[in-house]
Amino acid sequence: MAICISLVSGKGGAGKTTAVILIAGEYALHGKQVLLIDADGRQNLNEWWSRSEAKDNRPDGIELRTAVTNASLQHILENETAGFDVVLIDSPGQDTVLRDTIIAGSHIVMTPIQPNQDEILAAGQAAMDVADACDRTGRNIPHLNFRTRITLPGRSLEAYRLIRPFIANLQEQGYDSHLLDTELYERNPYRDIRLGYGTLQMLELSDSVKKARSEVMAMMQEIERFLPNEQKRAQNG
Repeated sequence: MAICISLVSGKGGAGKTTAVILIAGEYALHGKQVLLIDADGRQNLNEWWSRSEAKDNRPDGIELRTAVTNASLQHILENETAGFDVVLIDSPGQDTVLRDTIIAGSHIVMTPIQPNQDEILAAGQAAMDVADACDRTGRNIPHLNFRTRITLPGRSLEAYRLIRPFIANLQEQGYDSHLLDTELYERNPYRDIRLGYGTLQMLELSDSVKKARSEVMAMMQEIERFLPNEQKRAQNG
Protein backbone atom coordinates (compact mmCIF):
# COMPACT_ATOMS: atom_id res chain seq x y z
CA MET A 1 0.00 0.00 0.00
CA ALA A 2 1.33 3.41 -0.97
CA ILE A 3 2.11 6.11 1.55
CA CYS A 4 -0.34 8.99 1.16
CA ILE A 5 0.82 12.45 2.26
CA SER A 6 -1.34 15.51 1.67
CA LEU A 7 -0.48 19.19 1.88
CA VAL A 8 -3.32 21.19 3.41
CA SER A 9 -3.74 24.90 4.12
CA GLY A 10 -6.63 27.30 3.75
CA LYS A 11 -4.19 30.11 3.00
CA GLY A 12 -3.36 30.64 -0.65
CA GLY A 13 0.33 30.88 -1.52
CA ALA A 14 1.35 29.10 1.66
CA GLY A 15 3.88 26.85 -0.05
CA LYS A 16 1.92 23.61 -0.49
CA THR A 17 2.86 23.04 -4.11
CA THR A 18 6.56 23.67 -3.58
CA ALA A 19 6.58 21.25 -0.64
CA VAL A 20 4.90 18.55 -2.75
CA ILE A 21 7.61 18.95 -5.41
CA LEU A 22 10.42 18.86 -2.83
CA ILE A 23 9.14 15.72 -1.11
CA ALA A 24 8.39 13.99 -4.41
CA GLY A 25 11.89 14.66 -5.69
CA GLU A 26 13.50 13.21 -2.58
CA TYR A 27 11.44 10.02 -2.72
CA ALA A 28 12.12 9.65 -6.46
CA LEU A 29 15.85 10.13 -5.88
CA HIS A 30 15.77 7.06 -3.64
CA GLY A 31 14.08 4.93 -6.28
CA LYS A 32 10.47 5.30 -5.15
CA GLN A 33 7.64 5.57 -7.67
CA VAL A 34 5.69 8.73 -6.84
CA LEU A 35 2.19 9.76 -7.89
CA LEU A 36 1.29 13.44 -7.61
CA ILE A 37 -2.36 14.48 -7.48
CA ASP A 38 -3.21 18.11 -8.18
CA ALA A 39 -6.53 18.68 -6.43
CA ASP A 40 -6.15 22.45 -6.10
CA GLY A 41 -8.34 24.48 -8.42
CA ARG A 42 -5.47 26.84 -9.15
CA GLN A 43 -3.59 23.92 -10.74
CA ASN A 44 -0.15 25.13 -9.67
CA LEU A 45 1.23 21.60 -9.69
CA ASN A 46 -0.06 21.07 -13.22
CA GLU A 47 1.56 24.32 -14.31
CA TRP A 48 4.93 23.24 -12.88
CA TRP A 49 4.60 19.87 -14.63
CA SER A 50 3.79 21.47 -17.99
CA ARG A 51 6.69 23.91 -17.70
CA SER A 52 9.07 21.10 -16.80
CA GLU A 53 7.90 18.99 -19.75
CA ALA A 54 8.31 21.97 -22.09
CA LYS A 55 11.93 22.37 -20.94
CA ASP A 56 12.60 18.63 -21.11
CA ASN A 57 12.91 18.49 -17.33
CA ARG A 58 10.20 15.98 -16.58
CA PRO A 59 11.43 14.07 -13.50
CA ASP A 60 11.92 10.30 -13.62
CA GLY A 61 9.89 8.19 -11.22
CA ILE A 62 7.13 10.78 -10.86
CA GLU A 63 3.71 10.93 -12.52
CA LEU A 64 0.91 13.48 -12.25
CA ARG A 65 -2.88 13.19 -12.15
CA THR A 66 -5.51 15.90 -11.77
CA ALA A 67 -8.56 15.59 -9.52
CA VAL A 68 -10.98 18.51 -9.65
CA THR A 69 -13.94 16.66 -8.15
CA ASN A 70 -14.45 14.28 -5.27
CA ALA A 71 -15.44 11.53 -7.70
CA SER A 72 -12.29 11.95 -9.78
CA LEU A 73 -10.11 11.87 -6.66
CA GLN A 74 -11.75 8.68 -5.42
CA HIS A 75 -11.33 7.09 -8.85
CA ILE A 76 -7.60 7.87 -8.85
CA LEU A 77 -7.07 6.62 -5.30
CA GLU A 78 -9.01 3.41 -5.95
CA ASN A 79 -7.79 2.59 -9.45
CA GLU A 80 -4.53 4.37 -10.28
CA THR A 81 -2.25 4.08 -7.26
CA ALA A 82 -1.13 0.49 -7.83
CA GLY A 83 2.57 0.36 -8.55
CA PHE A 84 3.31 3.59 -6.71
CA ASP A 85 5.18 3.76 -3.41
CA VAL A 86 4.12 7.29 -2.49
CA VAL A 87 1.07 9.44 -3.27
CA LEU A 88 1.38 13.19 -2.67
CA ILE A 89 -1.71 15.40 -2.88
CA ASP A 90 -1.82 19.17 -3.31
CA SER A 91 -5.19 19.96 -1.74
CA PRO A 92 -7.61 22.81 -2.50
CA GLY A 93 -7.31 25.89 -0.33
CA GLN A 94 -11.00 26.17 0.41
CA ASP A 95 -12.85 23.93 2.86
CA THR A 96 -14.63 21.45 0.59
CA VAL A 97 -15.82 17.84 0.50
CA LEU A 98 -12.83 17.17 -1.74
CA ARG A 99 -10.41 18.38 0.92
CA ASP A 100 -12.20 16.29 3.56
CA THR A 101 -11.76 13.20 1.38
CA ILE A 102 -8.07 13.99 0.90
CA ILE A 103 -7.45 14.32 4.63
CA ALA A 104 -9.40 11.16 5.48
CA GLY A 105 -7.34 9.12 3.00
CA SER A 106 -3.95 10.41 4.14
CA HIS A 107 -1.40 8.76 6.40
CA ILE A 108 0.10 12.19 7.14
CA VAL A 109 -1.25 15.71 6.63
CA MET A 110 1.25 18.56 6.36
CA THR A 111 0.68 22.31 6.63
CA PRO A 112 3.24 24.98 5.67
CA ILE A 113 3.38 28.05 7.91
CA GLN A 114 4.95 31.34 6.96
CA PRO A 115 5.50 33.83 9.80
CA ASN A 116 2.24 35.76 9.61
CA GLN A 117 -1.04 35.60 11.47
CA ASP A 118 -3.15 34.28 8.58
CA GLU A 119 -0.83 31.32 8.07
CA ILE A 120 -0.91 30.47 11.77
CA LEU A 121 -4.70 30.57 11.86
CA ALA A 122 -4.84 28.38 8.74
CA ALA A 123 -2.69 25.81 10.55
CA GLY A 124 -5.18 25.80 13.41
CA GLN A 125 -8.07 25.19 11.02
CA ALA A 126 -6.14 22.37 9.36
CA ALA A 127 -5.57 20.77 12.76
CA MET A 128 -9.32 20.86 13.43
CA ASP A 129 -10.08 19.40 9.99
CA VAL A 130 -7.63 16.55 10.58
CA ALA A 131 -9.15 15.86 14.01
CA ASP A 132 -12.63 15.71 12.44
CA ALA A 133 -11.36 13.22 9.85
CA CYS A 134 -9.82 11.08 12.59
CA ASP A 135 -13.14 11.02 14.44
CA ARG A 136 -15.02 9.99 11.28
CA THR A 137 -12.61 7.28 10.16
CA GLY A 138 -11.35 5.99 13.50
CA ARG A 139 -7.79 6.41 12.23
CA ASN A 140 -4.87 8.34 13.66
CA ILE A 141 -3.60 10.92 11.14
CA PRO A 142 -0.64 13.00 12.36
CA HIS A 143 -0.73 16.67 11.41
CA LEU A 144 2.76 18.03 10.72
CA ASN A 145 3.39 21.76 10.51
CA PHE A 146 6.57 23.18 9.05
CA ARG A 147 7.91 26.71 8.78
CA THR A 148 8.66 27.87 5.26
CA ARG A 149 9.96 30.89 3.33
CA ILE A 150 11.91 31.86 6.42
CA THR A 151 14.40 34.74 6.34
CA LEU A 152 16.83 35.90 9.00
CA PRO A 153 14.91 39.20 9.50
CA GLY A 154 11.67 37.21 9.57
CA ARG A 155 12.86 35.18 12.55
CA SER A 156 12.66 38.34 14.65
CA LEU A 157 8.98 38.90 13.84
CA GLU A 158 6.42 38.39 16.58
CA ALA A 159 4.44 36.11 14.26
CA TYR A 160 7.46 33.82 13.91
CA ARG A 161 7.84 33.59 17.67
CA LEU A 162 4.14 32.72 18.01
CA ILE A 163 4.29 29.62 15.82
CA ARG A 164 5.81 27.21 18.34
CA PRO A 165 3.55 28.13 21.29
CA PHE A 166 0.53 28.06 18.97
CA ILE A 167 1.25 24.46 17.96
CA ALA A 168 2.02 23.58 21.59
CA ASN A 169 -1.39 24.95 22.53
CA LEU A 170 -3.04 22.75 19.90
CA GLN A 171 -1.33 19.74 21.45
CA GLU A 172 -2.54 20.75 24.91
CA GLN A 173 -6.07 20.82 23.51
CA GLY A 174 -5.67 17.23 22.35
CA TYR A 175 -4.84 17.72 18.67
CA ASP A 176 -2.25 15.38 17.13
CA SER A 177 -0.46 18.40 15.67
CA HIS A 178 3.32 18.77 15.60
CA LEU A 179 5.87 21.39 14.58
CA LEU A 180 8.84 20.05 12.64
CA ASP A 181 12.26 21.32 13.67
CA THR A 182 13.27 21.72 10.03
CA GLU A 183 12.68 25.14 8.50
CA LEU A 184 12.69 25.87 4.77
CA TYR A 185 14.43 29.17 4.18
CA GLU A 186 13.66 31.55 1.34
CA ARG A 187 16.06 30.24 -1.31
CA ASN A 188 16.41 30.75 -5.06
CA PRO A 189 16.37 27.00 -5.87
CA TYR A 190 12.88 26.67 -4.39
CA ARG A 191 11.69 29.39 -6.76
CA ASP A 192 13.67 28.05 -9.72
CA ILE A 193 12.03 24.64 -9.77
CA ARG A 194 8.60 26.24 -10.15
CA LEU A 195 9.79 27.75 -13.45
CA GLY A 196 10.08 24.35 -15.10
CA TYR A 197 13.39 22.97 -13.88
CA GLY A 198 11.98 19.72 -12.55
CA THR A 199 12.74 18.84 -8.95
CA LEU A 200 15.28 20.32 -6.56
CA GLN A 201 17.23 17.08 -6.77
CA MET A 202 17.72 17.62 -10.53
CA LEU A 203 19.46 20.98 -10.13
CA GLU A 204 23.23 21.37 -10.37
CA LEU A 205 24.81 21.27 -6.92
CA SER A 206 25.58 24.93 -6.28
CA ASP A 207 26.05 26.16 -2.70
CA SER A 208 22.43 27.33 -2.52
CA VAL A 209 21.14 24.03 -3.89
CA LYS A 210 23.24 22.11 -1.35
CA LYS A 211 21.71 24.14 1.48
CA ALA A 212 18.22 23.55 0.13
CA ARG A 213 18.89 19.82 -0.31
CA SER A 214 20.10 19.63 3.28
CA GLU A 215 16.87 21.21 4.51
CA VAL A 216 14.71 18.82 2.51
CA MET A 217 16.64 15.74 3.65
CA ALA A 218 16.26 16.84 7.27
CA MET A 219 12.53 17.32 6.74
CA MET A 220 12.21 13.87 5.19
CA GLN A 221 13.83 12.27 8.22
CA GLU A 222 11.26 13.95 10.44
CA ILE A 223 8.35 12.92 8.20
CA GLU A 224 9.46 9.29 8.22
CA ARG A 225 9.20 9.16 12.01
CA PHE A 226 5.46 9.80 11.81
CA LEU A 227 4.62 7.12 9.24
CA PRO A 228 2.58 4.12 10.43
CA ASN A 229 4.76 1.08 11.06
CA GLU A 230 3.48 -0.86 8.05
CA GLN A 231 4.35 2.04 5.75
CA LYS A 232 7.81 2.32 7.30
CA ARG A 233 8.42 -1.37 6.63
CA ALA A 234 7.20 -1.02 3.05
CA GLN A 235 9.51 1.92 2.40
CA ASN A 236 12.52 0.25 3.94
CA GLY A 237 11.77 -2.98 2.11
